[in-house]
Amino acid sequence: MPALRVEETTLFESMVICEYLDEVNPPSLHPSDPLRRAVNRSWAEFFSELFKSLYRLSSAEESEGFEQERSRTRKKLEQLEEQLGEGPFFNGPDFALVDAAIAPGFMRLELMEELRPLALFERLSRVKRWSDAVLSRESVRNSVVPEFAELFREDLAAGNSFLMQDR
Repeated sequence: MPALRVEETTLFESMVICEYLDEVNPPSLHPSDPLRRAVNRSWAEFFSELFKSLYRLSSAEESEGFEQERSRTRKKLEQLEEQLGEGPFFNGPDFALVDAAIAPGFMRLELMEELRPLALFERLSRVKRWSDAVLSRESVRNSVVPEFAELFREDLAAGNSFLMQDR
């Protein structure tokens, strides 16, 4: 679980930490419009469920559970496709906190796709464009340790993930 210690206070939960850091380090990565900001926060909350699906997908040990979770994940990505405009980011041309919030999921999806074709972005051109835009940012690439991909694969192998079978 992520945690951030600020003086004598410990903050936990990813989005709470992100919101705090956004507030104390201007300029804000949230849209200035209150309604758009609320929409962004709603979708960032939705990502929690998406991340649970990605975890279950990556930790499935047999093909049946893997395919069930792949289907659930695909449905969540389809919901996102309906929300996206011309992009390349969630709100259009500008990177926002909601884009940073989805980055860990896109990173893991990219690594899983390298191990076993998932076709999760098939016919989801807006989600694919969004993922590519988020993952191309230097700030996103530098948000993890250089050996992140290797550590992720080791974790999958240690958990007997279906993704690693026949490898």
